[in-house]
Amino acid sequence: MTADSRRSLLLTAVVSVALVTALVFAGLLVRRFVSSAFATAQSVHEARYLAQDVLKLRLDEETGIRGFAATGDRRFLEPFLAARGPLGSEIAQLRLALQGLHLEAAVQALADAETTGDAWTQHVAAPIMRDSHAPRIQQYGKRLIDHYRADFETIDAALRARETAVVRDVRDSIDRINLVVGVFVALLVLATGIFAQQQIRTTARLTEQERVAEEERRQRAALSAAYEAEKRIADTLQDAFIQRPLPMSESLRFSASYVAATQDTKVGGDWYDAMVLPGKRVLFAIGDVTGHGIEAAVTMNRARQSLISAALEDADPASVLSRANAEIARNDTRLVTALVGIADAETYEFIYAAAGHPPPVLLEPGREPRMLDCGSVPLGAYSGAKYKSIRIQSVPGAMLVIYTDGAIEHSRNAIEGEELLLRAAAEARHYTDVASRIHKAIFTGRPIGDDVAILTIGFAVSAAHGLTVSADGALTAFGGRDDSSAGRSAFALGRTERRAARTLWWERRAS
Repeated sequence: MTADSRRSLLLTAVVSVALVTALVFAGLLVRRFVSSAFATAQSVHEARYLAQDVLKLRLDEETGIRGFAATGDRRFLEPFLAARGPLGSEIAQLRLALQGLHLEAAVQALADAETTGDAWTQHVAAPIMRDSHAPRIQQYGKRLIDHYRADFETIDAALRARETAVVRDVRDSIDRINLVVGVFVALLVLATGIFAQQQIRTTARLTEQERVAEEERRQRAALSAAYEAEKRIADTLQDAFIQRPLPMSESLRFSASYVAATQDTKVGGDWYDAMVLPGKRVLFAIGDVTGHGIEAAVTMNRARQSLISAALEDADPASVLSRANAEIARNDTRLVTALVGIADAETYEFIYAAAGHPPPVLLEPGREPRMLDCGSVPLGAYSGAKYKSIRIQSVPGAMLVIYTDGAIEHSRNAIEGEELLLRAAAEARHYTDVASRIHKAIFTGRPIGDDVAILTIGFAVSAAHGLTVSADGALTAFGGRDDSSAGRSAFALGRTERRAARTLWWERRAS
């Protein structure tokens, strides 16, 4: 080996050692920056989760007070009382998190929100709990709650800005370190010639692979943190928005099924509800908020409350949808499909109105299942939307099946989905758990890509009637013809009159 070769090799070794040292130092810097960024991002995620939880608790309080003010029923105060306990500790934790992130504007917004919340408790909640009939106080309370939401929007904006700043700082630091490494590599190329150039290229490739791997690890860690935060919020919302038990009735039969999508990170906006009305009547409802996530779940809860509140004023389905639509169009940005109806066990009538929702399925004794009419635009599309109540005269033993679009759109072919639903309903009609069997018949062997809610409402068949009821039999008037009132009268007649009615029907059919 010549002296020139030894000098070249020595120079290469020195430069290589220097390069390795520089790369190690740069790697440590990158690691420090990334670790700090991860810690800050985690703190921001936790603070945003706390802010969402505090806002949810306050909204639970406000929902309970509004329900009590609308009905005078103290059961509506349960959400208010349940939220009082953890609210103070959640606010304290959020304040510490914001102070740790040095977000002074967010800390001030939280202080203002606390002042507003105390004012709402003292001047709105307390008077309403003493006297539920206080409309002016409720209006004042709405302004306070809107101000409270605005404070939390300020807090969320500050947290998002900090998150963006952290990502930008890390990116800039890595770019500067890469620039220094690049300059050093250029010097190595000039000092060592072709041999050194090859070594530098190899080192540069390894460095790039390390940077890409580090970036991939960072992205995986960020996605994992986001998933955990979303999962915690999803669990909280699932506990908060749990379905209420269906009514118990001797003259009406209910079954229901709710199955969430297979994707664990999705928080859905499907729901169903039923409420007993005076007489042998029950109000039923089902709905679906567009999209998924926390905002969809919150909109779903508000839509349910809007429909129940509207029904307490006037139970006509079209009127219920109109009033709920006005509130949703005013307060929410997401669309809501819904179907609201009344089942009357005295007259065997279904009265319903739909807002952009899939058509209901009617099951009647002696007939194949059939789709009914549906219509009008979803709730929230525009405030002046009009809705129409549809009246269906039926018979004892009839059943109405209502569902969300996940039950028919699993194959991306709505016609095929409707045909499968009709077959499943025909097979399940004779069981007590109709809704669950319909869901099982549809999705056995198929993935569930969306939340699916199914609710059935059926008229019981009384043994006192003394006849086998069929929509295609003697009492065809119950099947929805114009002479439905005559059909109801025939059903109320005694044994001799019923026999005459059946004879008359057969004579008409033979002619």
